[in-house]
Amino acid sequence: MRRNAGFSLVELMVAMVIGLIIILGAGQLFLTVFQTNRQVEALSEKQAAVNFAVETLLRDVRRASAVEKLGNSLRLTVPNRGDIDSGCTPNDLVDKEYRVSGLPVSAREGWALEVGLACSGETISNFAQVVAALDAGGESVGFKAEEVDGGVWLITLQLMATGLDGTQDELVFNAVNRTAAVTN
Repeated sequence: MRRNAGFSLVELMVAMVIGLIIILGAGQLFLTVFQTNRQVEALSEKQAAVNFAVETLLRDVRRASAVEKLGNSLRLTVPNRGDIDSGCTPNDLVDKEYRVSGLPVSAREGWALEVGLACSGETISNFAQVVAALDAGGESVGFKAEEVDGGVWLITLQLMATGLDGTQDELVFNAVNRTAAVTN
């Protein structure tokens, strides 16, 4: 009598173990790629927000007719070229104040850099968030501006840690008030 040609129980068990190892490896690879993708997205969002905040701040410092440091905030007087909707008419001067919010937005987002504006000479009361994710470390609470030379400002944004090692990202840039630089 002929035996049926087929797989033995041992062969099936070995094939199942090999298949399980391959599936577990593929699953681990998928999870690693997924976690890396989330970290890259978070860094990308942070970079876009900081880029927007820095460009806004630099533009205002460059065109400011007056720059004043008030504690942990920076007050700029800029001309309204129709791009600032503050109730002021075009060509009026507008006061803009950059500051760090007094309370963290949330534990995940950290502190926020805010900007408030009003017609020149009026009190600034309404502030809008420009960027979040500033760290509360140090005395500057994530934002520091100091004049290093007539019209040249050193501005520091200290960002919340995004890496697994817990180190903070610090973005330091120089902003030049062109009006002050030309007249000095």
